[in-house]
Amino acid sequence: MSTQTESSSTSPVTAAGSLPTFIHIGGQRCGTTWVHKCLAEHPQVYMAEPKELHFFNNNFEQGESWYRAKFHPGPEHKAWGEATPAYINRPEVPQRIKDMCPHARLIACLRNPIDRAFSAYNLKRHGDLNYATFEEALEKNPDIMERGLYAQQLQRYFALFPREQLLVQIYDDLVHHEKRFIREIYTHIGVDADYKPSWLGKTDNAVIMPGVQDKLKGVGLGWAIRAVRDSKLGPVIRRWNRQQKTRKAGQYKDMKPETKRMLAEYYRQPNKDLAALLGVDLSAWNVN
Repeated sequence: MSTQTESSSTSPVTAAGSLPTFIHIGGQRCGTTWVHKCLAEHPQVYMAEPKELHFFNNNFEQGESWYRAKFHPGPEHKAWGEATPAYINRPEVPQRIKDMCPHARLIACLRNPIDRAFSAYNLKRHGDLNYATFEEALEKNPDIMERGLYAQQLQRYFALFPREQLLVQIYDDLVHHEKRFIREIYTHIGVDADYKPSWLGKTDNAVIMPGVQDKLKGVGLGWAIRAVRDSKLGPVIRRWNRQQKTRKAGQYKDMKPETKRMLAEYYRQPNKDLAALLGVDLSAWNVN
């Protein structure tokens, strides 16, 4: 695993702020929220707020001073950064990061693109992706599928940055080996890799489903979520939820079989290209 490069890419910390030493570029629905929590908890890491700044895609016109103002690390911080999942698939972003933060450590996490697309739809089916079916969403919003074309997205970064500057992780490792997963990130950004965040064993939203959480918070029962999360029952529920997630992976409930076959074929060659690019085994992603 690579070690942190010289952080001279960022100017000294001043009252005006500093540029980040690392940036998590995504992808969407690939565990970025959990990673953000583990990073924010580390005593040597400063995370910008809010979680997703969207500077290099949606707020670039605000200028460098706007971005710098989001980072005010203290003397105890060895690394500071942000996480915006949309950065990985926006073609204009890599060059913008290269121009402004040429030595920033980059992090990406990739998920089975069929799982990712279906998860994105289910998360936003009553919001941005308010379509009657998953199939309609794919037809009217092709971005859902295109976000899973990881190889061409990473190629844009590899064309500008040394490979060792970009840590690419696979979401399956987060699900099954989260301690090793977060340790790799800590090592990559140059902070104490032995630190164990409290979020280990607490995959984000794993105790109470998001829809239920929203309803409880809406009636002033947010304390109930925290009580369950922190009780002795919490780890039991989390373990059961992770087992269910693993068991259901690839089943795609409510997805038509022909849609699953279409997506499997759509991603077959891109997944092969990604496996060759990274030198990893992604055969588990080939859903028949």
